[in-house]
Amino acid sequence: MQDLVKIEDSVVLIDSSRSMVRKDFKPSRLLVALETAKNFIHEKFIVDPKDRIAILSFGATIKKLCSFSFDEEQLVKSLEKIQVSGNGLLDEGLAFAIQFLVGEMRKLGGKTSRIFIISDNKLEYKEKIQKTIGVAKGLGIYIDACQLGKTQDYSQSILKKMVRLTGGQFGFFNNSKALLNAGMSFASKKELKTSTDYFSPDKKSDLAPLISEIALQLRRPSVLDIRLMMSSRDRGQEKCQICHSVKAPITSSDFFSEGRYCPSCERPMHLSCAAMWAKKTEYKENIFRCPFCFFLLELPSAASKLIEEKTEEEPKIKLIDESGINTTKMASIPEYDIEDINSSCTYCHSIFLGDYKVFQCQKCGAYYHEPCLKKMHSEIKACRACGAQIM
Repeated sequence: MQDLVKIEDSVVLIDSSRSMVRKDFKPSRLLVALETAKNFIHEKFIVDPKDRIAILSFGATIKKLCSFSFDEEQLVKSLEKIQVSGNGLLDEGLAFAIQFLVGEMRKLGGKTSRIFIISDNKLEYKEKIQKTIGVAKGLGIYIDACQLGKTQDYSQSILKKMVRLTGGQFGFFNNSKALLNAGMSFASKKELKTSTDYFSPDKKSDLAPLISEIALQLRRPSVLDIRLMMSSRDRGQEKCQICHSVKAPITSSDFFSEGRYCPSCERPMHLSCAAMWAKKTEYKENIFRCPFCFFLLELPSAASKLIEEKTEEEPKIKLIDESGINTTKMASIPEYDIEDINSSCTYCHSIFLGDYKVFQCQKCGAYYHEPCLKKMHSEIKACRACGAQIM
C-alpha cells in the first residue's frame, strides 16, 4: 500500500530539571534545548501548517506551557514561561503528554499522534514507566527523543528504549550545532504504511489496540434531566437525533426509558439507535464515533443485544433512580494493585498514577479516584457507569 502522510498532533516535552542548567552546551543545556524546540516548531509548520503543537515541561513538577495551537508566535513565546525545578520526573511528564493527546484522539480520528522529548536523560523514573510506555504504544503514539550530553552511555538510555518500542526516532548529540539542526530534522512527517482514517474501509483492522480504553460511554440522563423532562409539556419525551423520533424504531421505547447523550456535544439519541449506528460504522466491537461531533464513544454490551434480539422486552439498561432497588457499594483498591489497573477513571477519564486512593463499583467494575467519587456522589449519588445508587 502507498505510504500515507496525515495531519499530526505533536506534544513537545522539554526537560526543565536542574541538570539542564549545566553550561557544557553554550550558553546552557536548557537554552539550547529551547532553541531546538523553536526550530522544531518553525520547521513543523513549513512541512504542514495544518499540524498542531502543544508544549509541556517536566522537572520536579509538570507544567503546561501551551495547549495545542497552529500559532507559531504563541508557541515560541510560551517557552519563556519555562522554570527550572528539581529532578526530571520522566514517567509523570510522559503520562501528562499522553493525556494531552488522548483528549484530542477522543475528539477526532485520522491523525498521527507524537511526543517529542528534549532531555539530557538525567532523569528519575519508576517501574510504572514501562506501563506508561506500553499505553503510548497501544494508542499508536510515536515517541521521538533528542538526548544531549557528552559522557553518557546512550546505548542504555531509557529514552532510546521508549523510542524503539513506539517506532519513533532517537538522536544523541554532544554539541549545540548538531542539536539545533536536529530540531528541524525531527519535524518531518511520519510515513504510515496503512490507513487509520475513520472513514477508511480498513479502519477496523488498522486501529491502535488500546483505542477502546479511551472511548467514553454515552451519558445517562441525570436525575435533574429526568425531572426537567417530566415537568415539560411532552412528559419524558425528547427526539433522538439519529432517528428524529420520540420512540425508538427497534424497541418502541421512548426517550425517557432508553435515552442517552453524547458526553461531548450533548446530542440526544436512543441507545438502540446508537447501537445501529455503531454497527455500521464501529471502530472496534462497540467503539464508534458520535455521528454529529465524531467524539469517540463506547456502547455498553447490553446495547448490542437490543438490536440483535429486536425484542420488545424492557431494555436491560436502567436509569439512575431513587427507588433503592438498583444499588451498589464502592470498594477500596489496595495501593499495591493500583498500578495494575488498565482503565481510566470513569469520572475524570484520567489514568491512575497512584496519587489518590482508588475505588471500584461492585456492580459494574468502574474505577474512580477518591476525589472524583466524592464529587460524583455529591452530584448524583450514583455510579456514572451503571446508574446504581451508592450506598
